[in-house]
Amino acid sequence: MPAPFWRDRVVAPIALVSIVLFGCYALELGNDRQRLILCWIVAPVADLGTYLLARQACRMPGLPAATRRFWWAMAMAGLLFAAGDAVQLGYVLVSPRMTDFVLHPLQGALSVLGAILVCAVGLMHPSQLWSRGARIRVALDAAIVYSAAGVAIWCLITRPSVAQDGAAGFVAASFGCGVLLIGGFLAVKLGMSGSSPISLPAAVPIVVTTAVQAISNALLPSSSVHGVTWPALLVLIPCLLTLVSPRLQTLHLRRGPAPRTDQAGRRGRRYSWLPYLGTVLCAAALVAVLLVQGLGLSAWGALAGLLLNVALVVARQMLALAENNTLLDQLDESLAEIRRRERRQEALLRHASDITAIVRTDGLVTYLNPAVERIIGGAPEDFLGRNMLDLIHPGDVQRIGAEMDRVYATPGAKAAFEMRVQHYDDSWRWLSVVAGNLVEERGIGGVVINARDMTEEWELRERLRFQAGHDELTGLANRRLFTDRIRAAGTAEVAVLLVDLNGFKQINDTHGHAAGDAVLRHVAEQLLAASGPADLAARLGGDEFAVLAGEGAEEARRIAVRLRTALARPTEIGGRRLAVGASIGVAAGRADRPDQLLHAADLRMYADKQRRREYAG
Repeated sequence: MPAPFWRDRVVAPIALVSIVLFGCYALELGNDRQRLILCWIVAPVADLGTYLLARQACRMPGLPAATRRFWWAMAMAGLLFAAGDAVQLGYVLVSPRMTDFVLHPLQGALSVLGAILVCAVGLMHPSQLWSRGARIRVALDAAIVYSAAGVAIWCLITRPSVAQDGAAGFVAASFGCGVLLIGGFLAVKLGMSGSSPISLPAAVPIVVTTAVQAISNALLPSSSVHGVTWPALLVLIPCLLTLVSPRLQTLHLRRGPAPRTDQAGRRGRRYSWLPYLGTVLCAAALVAVLLVQGLGLSAWGALAGLLLNVALVVARQMLALAENNTLLDQLDESLAEIRRRERRQEALLRHASDITAIVRTDGLVTYLNPAVERIIGGAPEDFLGRNMLDLIHPGDVQRIGAEMDRVYATPGAKAAFEMRVQHYDDSWRWLSVVAGNLVEERGIGGVVINARDMTEEWELRERLRFQAGHDELTGLANRRLFTDRIRAAGTAEVAVLLVDLNGFKQINDTHGHAAGDAVLRHVAEQLLAASGPADLAARLGGDEFAVLAGEGAEEARRIAVRLRTALARPTEIGGRRLAVGASIGVAAGRADRPDQLLHAADLRMYADKQRRREYAG
């Protein structure tokens, strides 16, 4: 966090020196001659400091060309002020008996030239493009400021001391009024243009400097001010304030980019305090004139200016009221449009086919649309305040919890997954879910979940997956699933049992294909009954069956014994009492060679078939 400006390594010493100087003049340390020389030593030094600091502000990176040009003008004005005050110092030093403020003409000329340079560059600074209403508003604000400046000018010109000082006093007063008028015009230009080259902290010292400079130019050459203390302060205050202004601008730029001031991105107030300050100054000038001079020419002029100023303020307020009425009408239209959008959004959510929910980062449900009633039953209110994980299948909790923790942890994170949610009828519905973290989104502040019912789709997918890996007639695994399961064992030792039915062709030819299908189903049932939960029974094709024994060759042999015993018993199949014979071969080997393993089992199965033929013969 940047330090306050009063602790800056440049501003703090300037403030300390200013306090010491003002203390010296307030306590009237030294004689008039010494205080006079001190004033004109400090003034050019401060002016040179203004030049250096303004040049530093001018060289700040990223400045627009117009802003850079303004601070370049401030730097050049600092050099002109320094030259004028140096001339004045020399004039004082070569006049040993000078103890009063007598300004050298060249000092005044150089000061005027510096002020004109800054004002000219400020007046050329590009303004914001306004609408017609904005132009009228700014014109009225400017007229209010100018009327206040006019009252101040009238009071300065018509004060009695100006007539007593003759032509010199009138010229000095006129010059002070000119400075005041130009300063007011510049304030209007920069303060209400919507595009200022100077930040508010840096503008305050310049505004105060303008006012003090106008007063000093109007009062110093006249008989209104006596001695050295007040004239010196009227000279030093503008110098020191001008010195600190560019430094405040530099600090402001270092703290970050200035906020946009265009109409689209304007921040802060939509009004300026300058016109109202002008009205206050008009009233203050009238009161001051009445207290000092009584009711006279100056008072009547100040009163007329105040009345004009008030009339302009009233006109400005009437314009503001008209604009407010327009804005209120637009606001009513906007509110009506917002209400229409809310009703439309509510209707869309109410009739949506998908569930829309908002879940806090602690898992609690804060919003559900009415689609939940149609998909999983129950009213939305029944789920509010419950943890999302309490609503899903226990088998999905760990997986979904890990996915949601990742989404909760990162704003903007998204996840897509499938999960089971319990229906009010105690069945389980499959939902396809997309979750997005919108914690930083205003009006949401949580994770938005969109869930689509995909139960029928999941069941169809599972049926297709089952059909792809199982025999349609018997429901056993097919050859593809059987060999895939062997390969999945890697390089481990596995055992397979290969079964071929004896006399199946005669059953088909004698009793028909329906009886043959019934025999195949009967064999499949006996194979499943003889196998354990760790075994995989399969129909490889035709009347050929197989078993992948989960517990090795010994288990495969036990399965073979149980199967032969079961098939040897005559059973009613397809309305006929039949006994089914089978030849069985058992082989064990590495799972990464399934073809060799099946070939070895096939050889042993045919050897078993041959033995049975020889035995039967």
